[in-house]
Formats: sequence, structure tokens, C-alpha cells
Amino acid sequence: LDHVGKNISIFGFSIAYYGIVIVTGMMIAIWIAQREAKRTGQNPEQYLDLAMIGIAAGILGARIYYVIFAWDYYKDDLSIFNIRQGGLAIYGGIIGACIAVVIYSRKKKQNFSLLMDTASMSIVFGQIMGRWGNFFNCEAFGGYTDSLLAMRIRRALVNDNMLNADVLNHRI
Repeated sequence: LDHVGKNISIFGFSIAYYGIVIVTGMMIAIWIAQREAKRTGQNPEQYLDLAMIGIAAGILGARIYYVIFAWDYYKDDLSIFNIRQGGLAIYGGIIGACIAVVIYSRKKKQNFSLLMDTASMSIVFGQIMGRWGNFFNCEAFGGYTDSLLAMRIRRALVNDNMLNADVLNHRI
């Protein structure tokens, strides 16, 4: 994995491949939801509005969830607000987005179940793209394996606190 960098630089601003993958996933997920809305006779534009609210609430929820479970680290640290250093949890993202959909559905008098059903494949697709983002970040991988299909990442590229004892007992 030496040949795969973690970011590109555009006009001196560093953009992580992880971010590019995530944003691409968001755009395709919105397209999927709008296409499903059109297929089922709903207003596709509603899903663009809902995506903007859901994505913002999802990012906020993902950060809050992560910080809650790492409170000892963040309680006296202002980096609590710096998501560019990492620290987002998918569970919190889904919880935050679902809360936003509940509020949106009540305010707009829409059927919550229909909104979630229409967006469900988008959520699954977003999770798939997130895992590809994790690949570029060299994080969130499974246990050690020496199988033919093993993903091989140099140990120097991985943050040690992401490695469990099983992985640490083998040379990577």
C-alpha cells in the first residue's frame, strides 16, 4: 500500500481521499433516494432537502457519539470540535440522521416510514462507501489473516490504537 497516498493537494489545501470517497458516496446516495422517490410517485426534491438536514445531523450525531465514548480524552481538550482529526462513529451518525428525519417528517407532515423506506438503500450504500473510505485511511479493518484475499497494510501506516492484540502479535 506504499503507492496509495492519503490525500491530494489542491491550491495548497489538503483533501483526504477518505473525504472524497465519503462525499462521492453522499452524492450517489442522494441520487439513489431521488430515483426511488420518483419511482414511487414522491417528490424527489424532498429527498435533497432531507439529505442536507440528515447529513448535517448525521455528522453532528457521529461526533457526539464518538466523544461520549472517549470522554476521558476530550473532556479538557478543545480538539473536541475538530472533526478533521478523526473521531466519527457511524452509530451516532445514523442516530442523528434518524432524529432529523423524525423532526422533518413531523414538521412537513410526511410519513416517517415512507421517508426511511425510500432512503434505506441510500443508507446501505453510504455504509459501503464509508468502508472504502476506511481503506484509504488505513483504519477500521478486521483481525489478522494470512489468506490469499487479505488486505495487506504496512504497520507504519496504521495508528497503533486501532490494532487489537491478535493483529499486534503478527508482523504486518
